Amino acid sequence: MEFSINNLAEQAGVSVENLEWLSSSLPTGAGRLYVRRTNRKKHGGIREVFEPKFPFDVVSKNLNRSFTGLFSYEAPGHVHGFVRGRSTISNASQHLAKACVLRMDLEDFFPSIDAATIKASLREQGYEEKAAEVAVDLVTIGGKLPIGLSTSPLLSNLVFLSTDRSLAEYAQSEGLSFTRYVDDLTFSGDVTDRHSADIARILDDAGWSVNSRKTAFMRRGGPQYVTGLYVGESDGPRIPRTVKRKMRWILHVISKFGYDMYMAEFGGDDEGMHRRRLLGWACYIAAVEPDVGFPLLRAFDELVPEGDEEDLYDLP
Repeated sequence: MEFSINNLAEQAGVSVENLEWLSSSLPTGAGRLYVRRTNRKKHGGIREVFEPKFPFDVVSKNLNRSFTGLFSYEAPGHVHGFVRGRSTISNASQHLAKACVLRMDLEDFFPSIDAATIKASLREQGYEEKAAEVAVDLVTIGGKLPIGLSTSPLLSNLVFLSTDRSLAEYAQSEGLSFTRYVDDLTFSGDVTDRHSADIARILDDAGWSVNSRKTAFMRRGGPQYVTGLYVGESDGPRIPRTVKRKMRWILHVISKFGYDMYMAEFGGDDEGMHRRRLLGWACYIAAVEPDVGFPLLRAFDELVPEGDEEDLYDLP
């Protein structure tokens, strides 16, 4: 089945006229249709995040729901980012107690996906030329896939599918475990420098760039972390000790001095450790290590006053 501009408008939940107005307005819509924010990456460089405003945010969410139901995309078993029922925990669980863990990161993953690539993918999914052109205008900003739009996660997985298959085939042929969480690639087993070079070549041939500064070999007996979780034990991933120590320290301070004092005098406000964020961290820890996380969750729920809801959940 092919999708026309009328079908696209129905999927977006607006009229064709409004859809075309929105698509033509986005190139100059900064401030009115979306907010652009920048933050500095931990390992250098700048990350741009776009926050859509009404009515762009509604259209973006509607399109994402439609794309999810209409696309023929089925996430491979090794893909754990933006896939229902999978998470950083399921991702890390595939690399427990391995001789060596190799972490490789893609350079500027979302922005490296351009409008032409997305249009080709939409055409393959059955969108007519005009519908694909307008859809591309609605899911890109500045000709690139942006971080922050509801449609970006699914489209990034769709575009990366052929590379996913190539990497999975290579890993299987070499007897390695392989997972991908967004732009974070992890291989484990008897990993060598040859594997790293081969993987970089596969990615380069497919048009992707490896962030060599974040490539790391983690061998048994030393720190082995996958998507932020320790994987050196065979019985399951673990929350890093530094995180557990920090959360226990926060609980100690709040228990002894009170939440308001913790926020004002012990750095809580500077770090944005409001109620929802504290509960979010405790929930995440409980999902990984229940015996650690649930006591934290109960204690924070009792000690931190309700109504202090300035921050959304911000998981580690």
